Amino acid sequence: MTFDMGKVATGPKEYKLNWETMNTRFEEHMEFLMNAPQVMDAERLQHLHEVYKEFAGEPVVYIRAKLLERVLLKKKIFLDGNPIVGTLTSARCGVLPYPEWNVQWIKDEMQMAKMASLGEMKIPQETEELLQRTYKEWKGRTCIDLNNKMFKDMFGFNPSAYHKAGMYYENVSVASGSGIADYPRALNEGMRAIIDDLKDRLRNCPTTLDDKERFDLYRAMIVVCEAVVAHSHRYAELVEKTAETEADPKNKAELLEIAEICRRVPEFPARNFREAIQSFWFMHLCIETEQMACATSPGRYGQYMYPFYKKDIDEGKLSREQVVALLKMQWIKHMELGEYQGGSYAKTLSGHTGQTITIGGVDKNGDDASTELEALLLETQIQAHGIQPTLTLLYHPKMSDAYMGKVVECIRGGSGQPQILNNNVVIQRTLARFAQYEGGITLEDARNCGNYGCVSTGICGKGSFITQEDQPCLAKIIEMVMYNGTDPTTKKQLGIETGEFTEFKSFDEVYEAYKKQLKHLFGISRKHSDLSQMARLQVVPSVLRSVMYDGCIDKGKCEEAGGTRYPQVNPIMTAGVDAANSLLAIKHLVFDTKKITMAHLIEAIKANFEGFEDIRRMCFEAPKHGNDYPETEAFVQQYYRDVDEIHNSIGPDCFGHRTPLDAYSLSYHNYFGALMGALPNGRKAGVALTDGSVSAMPGTDHEGITALIKSGAQAIDTVRYGANHFNVKLVPAALEGPAGSRLLTSLIKTYCDFGGSHIQFNVVTSATLKKAQEIPQDYKDLVVRVAGFSAYFTRLDKGVQDEIVKRTEYAQASC
Repeated sequence: MTFDMGKVATGPKEYKLNWETMNTRFEEHMEFLMNAPQVMDAERLQHLHEVYKEFAGEPVVYIRAKLLERVLLKKKIFLDGNPIVGTLTSARCGVLPYPEWNVQWIKDEMQMAKMASLGEMKIPQETEELLQRTYKEWKGRTCIDLNNKMFKDMFGFNPSAYHKAGMYYENVSVASGSGIADYPRALNEGMRAIIDDLKDRLRNCPTTLDDKERFDLYRAMIVVCEAVVAHSHRYAELVEKTAETEADPKNKAELLEIAEICRRVPEFPARNFREAIQSFWFMHLCIETEQMACATSPGRYGQYMYPFYKKDIDEGKLSREQVVALLKMQWIKHMELGEYQGGSYAKTLSGHTGQTITIGGVDKNGDDASTELEALLLETQIQAHGIQPTLTLLYHPKMSDAYMGKVVECIRGGSGQPQILNNNVVIQRTLARFAQYEGGITLEDARNCGNYGCVSTGICGKGSFITQEDQPCLAKIIEMVMYNGTDPTTKKQLGIETGEFTEFKSFDEVYEAYKKQLKHLFGISRKHSDLSQMARLQVVPSVLRSVMYDGCIDKGKCEEAGGTRYPQVNPIMTAGVDAANSLLAIKHLVFDTKKITMAHLIEAIKANFEGFEDIRRMCFEAPKHGNDYPETEAFVQQYYRDVDEIHNSIGPDCFGHRTPLDAYSLSYHNYFGALMGALPNGRKAGVALTDGSVSAMPGTDHEGITALIKSGAQAIDTVRYGANHFNVKLVPAALEGPAGSRLLTSLIKTYCDFGGSHIQFNVVTSATLKKAQEIPQDYKDLVVRVAGFSAYFTRLDKGVQDEIVKRTEYAQASC
C-alpha cells in the first residue's frame, strides 16, 4: 500500500464547494478557536423546565426523548462558513449544562473561574439566572442525589464523605457518553429505514404489562429519530434561505449543494463522501446533544467511510488534497464541542471530550484493515495539529512500512497523536471479557474493536460504557494505612482500623493492612457504583444512544438497562504506581535496609518533609517502577494482580459479570493529588500523582528507555486488565530524519512485542514547556499529550502542566 499525496484525481470536479477559500476558512476557524472563550448556552435549560412540566406523568424515557426533540427543533441554528453544518448550541464553541446528573456545582462555583476544553468558559447573566432556578428545582432529584439516597437506605450512611476526601470520584455525578455508536448503519441505511422498523415494532408490540418497557422505549425512539431528521431539514431550510441573498456565484452554488445534502442525510443513505461526512456529523452531533460527555467516539471512521471516499476518488469527484481540506473542516467541528459539569470534573478531565478515531487494526478475517483514507486522517492531523478528534492506532505486525511511516510522521509532529494500542492484546482481552456473556462472542466481533475516550476499548456499534464505576484513588489507601483508617485532611474515620503505623513489625503486615483498607473501599465504591446504574436508569435513560447501539432495539431495553449486545462497566483505577512505589519505599527503607524507622518516616510525612529533606531524598531514591529492576517490577506486577483480585472479590458488576479494571489517569492524578498529603515515595503534599498506570514517577526512571519500555509493558496483565496507560517523552531531535523514524517504529514494535497494551509520546522539550508557562500568550497553540488525549498546554491546570514538565525526557529513542 502506498500513500502519495501528490496524486490528484482526474475528471470533472462535480462538487460545488468553493475550494479556493477552503484553507483560508480553516485558518479563520482555528484563529477563532484559539481566542474565543467557550460560552454556556441557556437554551437547553429553558427546554428542560418546559418539557418536564409539559410531559409530567409520562415515562421518564419518553420525557427524555421529548427533551432531545425540543432542543433539536427549537435551538437557534446558524451558518459559520464551514461546509459541514451543525453546532451544539446557538453559539460557536458553546457549552450545554446537564444538571440532571448533579447541581451542587451551581451552588458552590458560580463565582469561580471555569475551564473547558478550549480554556476559560463564560456564563452569561441569563444563563446564570436559569442555573439558579434549575438548582432549586433539581436539588434532591439528580442522579447523584438519588444514588446517595439509595446507598444510605441500604447501608445507613451517606458515602459522599469518601468523595470529598478524595477516596474516589463519584462518576454518576456527571454525564457519561462512552462508546462507539453504529455510525455505519446511519450512513448505509438512513434514519428513515430505522424509523420505519421502529414503527413496525411498535405496532406489533404486545400490550401486556411485561412489555411496557419495550412499548415506552419504541415510542421514545421514534420521537428522537424523527427529531434527528427534522434537525437536518432545519439546516436545509436555513441554507436555502441564505443562498437566496448570496451574490457570489461560487458561494451560492456551494450553499445550494449543502442544502441538497441536508435534505437527504441522515434521513436516507449517503451516496458519496460529501453526503457521508455530513450524515456522520449530524448523527455524532445529535448523540452529543443528548448528553455531551467524554468518550462518544467515532470508532473506525477511516474504514466505514472508505467506500464513499473510494467511489469519489475513482469517479474523479474529489482529489486527495480536497479530502484533507474537508476533513480539516470536520476537525474544527469536533474541537468546537465542549463540556462543563463542575470544577472537579473539569480538573479530572482537563477538557477532554474523548472523540477518538481508531485507525489500523484487522478486518474480520484477521488481515490488515488499514486504508488509504486513514493515511489522509493522519495527514489531516499533521496539518490541523488539533486536540480533537484524537487518533488511536491499533498496531499489529502486518502493517505496511508506508503506513507506519505516516504514523511516525504524525507522532513526531508533536500533537501526541496517534496513541498506540496493541491490537493483538485488545482482541485477546475482548475475547476473554465477553466469553462470560450469554451467547459468548464471535472472533469477528472481537476483531471489530475500537478505542473510545481515553484508552478503553469495546466493540464498535455493539457495546457501550454508559456505566462508570466510582473511581478509587489507589494512592489514597497509603494514607489510610499510615493514619489507621483516618483521613488526614477531613479527620474522618473513612477506612478501617488496621493498626498504628509505627507498630507494624514487618512489611507483610503493612501490605496486608493495605489490602484490607483497599477491600473496605472497594466494598463501598462498588456498591455505590451498582446503585448509580439504577439512578441513571431512573433519571437519565438515553434514547438516541440506545437506537444507535446494536441490541437495544431487539431487546426492547435502553443501554442503561443493559440493552446493548455487550454492555460494559468501566471501573477506572488511578495512582497505582504511586501506591506501589510508596509500599516499595517502606519495604526498602524501614525493613530491608533499616535506614529509617516507621516513626521517623511518618514524622517526616506529617511535616510534608519540611526539615526532613534527607528522608525525602531517601524516599525519592528508593527502588521505583520503570527501571527494570527484577525484584521491584515483580512486586509491581503482584500489586496489580492483588488489586484486581480484591476488586473482583466484591462480586459481579450490575450486569452480573466479572469486570476487568481499567487502570489509567486522565487528569484524576492531578485532582486526587491536590487532596492528598505527602507519600513515602518522596512526593510532597498537593502535587499531582503519577500519570497513567504503568508510567514512571517523573524523574525516577534513570536506567534508560529500554528499561522503561520493559517495565511499562510487563507491569500489568494486559489481558486481565481492561486497559492501561503509558507515557513516554522524547525530545524532537531524537526523531529527526529516516533514522529517527526507524527508531520510533522499533520502539513501538518492541513495546508491543513485550506484551504492552498502550504507549503514547510527547515530542517536546521541558525547556519549551517552561517557556510556555512563562509566556502563555506565545504558546496558545502548543499541543501536548496528557493521558489518552491531547490538550492545549497553556489551558491546562498548573498541576497537570508541572507534571508533564517533570516527566523524564529522552534524547534517544533507541531500544
